[in-house]
Amino acid sequence: MTGWRQPQTTPQKFPRQATCVPVRISTVDPETDPDSGQTFFRSTEATTANLSRGGMFVHSWEPLAAGRRVIVVLDLPAGGELQLVGRVVWTRRKLTSRAGSPVETPGYGIEFDGGNRAEQAAVQQILDAAGTDAQAPGPSAPPTTPGAAAHVPAAPASARPPFRHAP
Repeated sequence: MTGWRQPQTTPQKFPRQATCVPVRISTVDPETDPDSGQTFFRSTEATTANLSRGGMFVHSWEPLAAGRRVIVVLDLPAGGELQLVGRVVWTRRKLTSRAGSPVETPGYGIEFDGGNRAEQAAVQQILDAAGTDAQAPGPSAPPTTPGAAAHVPAAPASARPPFRHAP
């Protein structure tokens, strides 16, 4: 299957921090339902396994294909939300050992697209708040609840509200 897992070709710009932060992810480009022919956007709630100012790994039982553009929404510790644009850079399906035990948790890596200083500072606030919480599970810990993707019907571009970025 092509497009599901792409190798990391550039080094990480920012250090990752193990986190367990709720996140909402929506696809930017619509898909077409093969049965009905209707267009829709994927929207899901998931949990991060790690987060940095440049991207994140998201636990998900329904990973998105590499290359998909997404909008990531994180709640800020002081209130409000941060919306970032990113793209899926790699995907990991559930892998099992020969003995049948899970080896890795399924999910996908998202790289944020050109975040400005204000966005990076907001992500750092989330990282700082996550660091003061109880120890977060590592990237191999299983997600607490599977993130089920919801099909959201596509609306005309003029009817969709614009996404806003936190200051």
